[in-house]
Amino acid sequence: MASPLGEEPEMYKVLVYNQLSPEEVARANIDIKKVTFWDISASVPGQTAVDDPHISVYWYGPNVSSEKGLIVHLKGHKLDAKHVEPIQGVVSSIVGGTPTRKDLETEFKNFTMKINYVSIANVANEIQKAGKLKCECTLEYEMITKEEKAQSTLPKIKILGEKPLQK
Repeated sequence: MASPLGEEPEMYKVLVYNQLSPEEVARANIDIKKVTFWDISASVPGQTAVDDPHISVYWYGPNVSSEKGLIVHLKGHKLDAKHVEPIQGVVSSIVGGTPTRKDLETEFKNFTMKINYVSIANVANEIQKAGKLKCECTLEYEMITKEEKAQSTLPKIKILGEKPLQK
């Protein structure tokens, strides 16, 4: 996306793709080390994932939060236990680590899942199967060059937001 002056910035401080399918995530080609946040949201059939009720599995990268990239979260938002329980079991088996529950959230500290596109897509696919819910994914990147953006295999129409790096 060009600036109001028509020039594309050389570098994006933030670039966010939203409403990605697990298959699109699995094919992503931007360096995974540039992902600062990912989210998998699953919704009740007939509703979008951003509407309640839904469940989210998400992770903040090492430079984004005080968690230092060591926790994967699972949070239910007004979702019936019949959907949440099988998803918690699946996520726990894939993500690994030490689960800690508080209210409607489970944190998987020191998880063993490798953060890569195939693993993220696998979690989304397994959530879809276990909970019989449709998933959509969000990937947030930092410090992406205009060349990386242009060569990305992620659909350009699914760019939710971008913020150029200020010189």
